[in-house]
Amino acid sequence: MKRLSSFIAASLVTAAFAAPALAASPDVYVVNFRNAQDNNSARLDSQLSSALAISGVNAEEVVIDTSTAAKWEKGAHEAFDRDIVPVFNQWVGLPGFAAVVDAKTKRVIGCVNGTFSANEMADKIRQMASQASGSAYLSRASVAAKTTRCPAAHNQDPLGN
Repeated sequence: MKRLSSFIAASLVTAAFAAPALAASPDVYVVNFRNAQDNNSARLDSQLSSALAISGVNAEEVVIDTSTAAKWEKGAHEAFDRDIVPVFNQWVGLPGFAAVVDAKTKRVIGCVNGTFSANEMADKIRQMASQASGSAYLSRASVAAKTTRCPAAHNQDPLGN
């Protein structure tokens, strides 16, 4: 009987550690459109991870890298896994910015680029994430020329659909 109890206990411990951890769903996806040969991508990459850490929001970075065919394909899979293929389709091939997407509605809230410092980017991402979660956010007025408007669509549907 002691042997059976030990076996059951060992099985339960093994099962507990083998079970995948359930990750909390993000409030926003920060979709980084990049290419290794693009200077704007390099500036954005140097700021984005710090900005996400500083922002303290429940965000997940999704990298759409068009540097190689393999990275392009990986990015397509990342978009598919998160159900943000229309966002991928709209800007794939246009590097140097990151789109902030509401994880629930899949709506693009805004964009950031390498002209923002990490702190400015964190503030903008925090503001956009609060819109996604339905929280109020007190914004400071700014007269800066920096904008969170996204670039024009890079890929157009030839049929106009």
